[in-house]
Amino acid sequence: MAIACPYCAHRLNLKSAKPGRYRPRCPACSQPFILCVPDEPGSAFQVQALPSGVQTRDSREQAAASAVGVELATPPPAARPSNPPSGGTPFPPSHVFGFASTNPDPNQRSATPPPGPSSGDAEDPGIAPHTEVRGYTIERELGRGGMGTVYLATQLSLDRPVALKVMSKRWATDPVFVARFTREAFAAAQLSHPNIVQIHDIGEVDGARFFSMEYVRGKSLADLLKVQGKLDPETAVGYILQAARGLKHAHDRGMIHRDVKPDNLLLDVQGLVKVADLGLVKTPAVSRADDRLADASARSGLLSLPPDMTGARIALGTPAYMSPEQCRDAATVDHRADIYSLGCTLYVLVTGRPPFDGTTAVELMSKHAYDPLVPPEQIVARVPKEVSAVIQRMMAKSRDDRYQDTSEVIRTLEAWLGVYHAGTFSPHEEQISRLEMAVLRFNTCGTAVLRGRLISGFFGTVALMAVLLAFFGKIGWAFGIFGLALETTLAYFVLDGITRKGHLFSCMRRFISGLGRGDWIVGLSGFAMFCVLLALLKVFWMWIGFGLIGIGIAFALRYGVDRALAEERREIIEGCERQLRRMRARGLDEEALRQFVAKFAGRDWEEFFETLFGYEAKLAARTVLLRGGAAGVREKHAAWREPIIATMERIEKSRKDSRERKLLLAVERANLLAAGASAQTAEDQARAAADAMVRAADEIRRAETAHLPGVATAHAPTSVRTLFRAAEQPDDFVFVPTRKRDPIGTVISLFVGPHVRTIAAALLLAACALWAHQNGLIPGAELRAQATQAMENQDLSVLQQPVALDATRATKSLVFSGVPAPVLGWVDSFNVGLAGLMLLASLFFRGNLMSVLVLIGAAVAAIGHQFGIHTVEPFRDYHVSLMLGSLLTLVGFRLGTR
Repeated sequence: MAIACPYCAHRLNLKSAKPGRYRPRCPACSQPFILCVPDEPGSAFQVQALPSGVQTRDSREQAAASAVGVELATPPPAARPSNPPSGGTPFPPSHVFGFASTNPDPNQRSATPPPGPSSGDAEDPGIAPHTEVRGYTIERELGRGGMGTVYLATQLSLDRPVALKVMSKRWATDPVFVARFTREAFAAAQLSHPNIVQIHDIGEVDGARFFSMEYVRGKSLADLLKVQGKLDPETAVGYILQAARGLKHAHDRGMIHRDVKPDNLLLDVQGLVKVADLGLVKTPAVSRADDRLADASARSGLLSLPPDMTGARIALGTPAYMSPEQCRDAATVDHRADIYSLGCTLYVLVTGRPPFDGTTAVELMSKHAYDPLVPPEQIVARVPKEVSAVIQRMMAKSRDDRYQDTSEVIRTLEAWLGVYHAGTFSPHEEQISRLEMAVLRFNTCGTAVLRGRLISGFFGTVALMAVLLAFFGKIGWAFGIFGLALETTLAYFVLDGITRKGHLFSCMRRFISGLGRGDWIVGLSGFAMFCVLLALLKVFWMWIGFGLIGIGIAFALRYGVDRALAEERREIIEGCERQLRRMRARGLDEEALRQFVAKFAGRDWEEFFETLFGYEAKLAARTVLLRGGAAGVREKHAAWREPIIATMERIEKSRKDSRERKLLLAVERANLLAAGASAQTAEDQARAAADAMVRAADEIRRAETAHLPGVATAHAPTSVRTLFRAAEQPDDFVFVPTRKRDPIGTVISLFVGPHVRTIAAALLLAACALWAHQNGLIPGAELRAQATQAMENQDLSVLQQPVALDATRATKSLVFSGVPAPVLGWVDSFNVGLAGLMLLASLFFRGNLMSVLVLIGAAVAAIGHQFGIHTVEPFRDYHVSLMLGSLLTLVGFRLGTR
């Protein structure tokens, strides 16, 4: 019999083995470990890392050692495999990193320190607090497991707390393990459901892979059991129903959890149950023959528990919730194993005790496989017989006797709770009335009305003052008043974003944090040129002064009005959230709950809905309402944000795809090189696999977007198993190998790319501003134009005449001392500035053909009239050139890609 050291994966031959529990020492790394030899012949041996803090052997182990119950022999060097075999898998104790047990508020420090590292991770010191890791700042450690460590971190780009799972460095050296880890994390990241903990991103730090996921403020159902002992049946069924919906979403997309238990069901502060630890699950496509990780992960529950764990302690271990088929042969389980584990979890919730107990993990799993189940109503009399029958069917020994999918479980539990009638949710009149009253109070509270009037009054006053100042010839002051409105808006946006973390501000932070060095250079150059323009207009210091006033107004609005409004609305929102929590506890589906709020919140529903559920949920609910056709007249809230957010999210998606493709390429290349492929073959196949996975993920996201709640669809959900097939057999997909860059296209892009167009637009706008300044066409430049005219005509009387601002009067081309006239002679009209605006608009499109047409159109608009264009009154030559240039530009926009 061969086993493997749980620390160094050194293979050992078991020469003699009497049943019992031993603590031998590995001859390769000198680390002691625990070996459990079962009583039944042919049963799997259990190899486990020594728990931290254990220094001496107990008397039983000493006696067993003296009896020489086990003797180890090291095989010859040639027989040692580079990777440990599946038969003696030294893989981590559990793929639950210790995270799922609880999620405290990140702003509160725990009174107890996080769990200490296991002996298997003693060599990994972890990451120190306040360390920045690839866009994240580590706050503190939440827990450790065999695969790595979970940290509470802050995602800098969005300024939000996340849970960061970082792989242990001792596993990062195994390319096969890293490839499987990365594929599964990438596949799980495509799952998006209210009842599933969302995975945000995957990455790499110091050679170790990590992924960030949603941080759930709340506690697990295991924590709830520790406090309450057991739950009333209705509450327990409501929680399990939510978990079943999350699992159904995963099952429909080809993923199996394999470790459903109260620790992995998180209850947030809004009463929403989320299924955790879907980051390292297995798909049914895993092969038993060539995937040792599948076997290791499947048996991780057994390895995670010391065999002498008994009573209440073992109730929280994975074997207490393991299906019979998973105990026998974990590589063949399907989604019905999750149904069994979910039934065990419901059993524990209503009875306060596990369905089976045992002194060892093997005994416990044997009872799951063979012993009859004690009905829950025989333990707790108030458990309804209908609920007991559901639990017994979910926990049937044969998976063919259970519910065959989670849809059956959901329908059965919904029918028992009675929240749906004839398959649909019909809210009570009292629920509708409470919601309508809450929305009315939210929209009409005194501070909200006052705020609306103040904002309208401010912008109305600014507009009136600007018109009056312009009418009386104070163009500079009018421009300064415009600056006051702009700077006040920007100051309030930044202040509100920092304090309230709105969706637009978060998207803006993420967009800015992803800018490259070239983007920063262009942006700062544009800002500097704008400041120069203000200086030329002689309003720079005026804008500075109005900016300080604007900051003061923004502070007054944010802390004088918004804070009072938040306090006034807090009671309204909390009351509505309590109502929604009760509806969730009664088993109402989250999507149905959101549709209920959107439908009955009235005409001005969007701000209220966004406050409860967020911006993205509001967009989805709006789409459902519009498709339903019964929404009536609905007002949009701050719709001006939507094109800005859509543009930034499109750019961020492109960045994320690029990061993921690069990471997957590196992982797959290392995996292929470890398998013996040549460098070129590994590069080509890894590139094909990475591209196929990213494209498959994009198809999954598109399918999910099209699969809206409440809308009938003929297409089944896309399985995330396609990601694994894309990685292993990219040729089976409609995959076109990555095309080599076209040399001609590359050269063209160097001369027409976005940075070139940005610089050209800035130069055109600056030249137009200087030309207008020299010709007295910009407020503040009249006196200089008079002085220039007087010096040229040697007539000082011109200086005594009033200036009439007339853009149609005769003008001269831009002149700079020392610069030949032909070089700047083309700058002679406002067409130059309009051409610059065309180039700026082209930045929202892409494509070489589009760029060429836009550049030609801008050139025609700017200088076309200098080449003898024939005109017809009242149009002038520069009018015609502007129209021709605009036409070419519009054609380019039409041919470009947004």
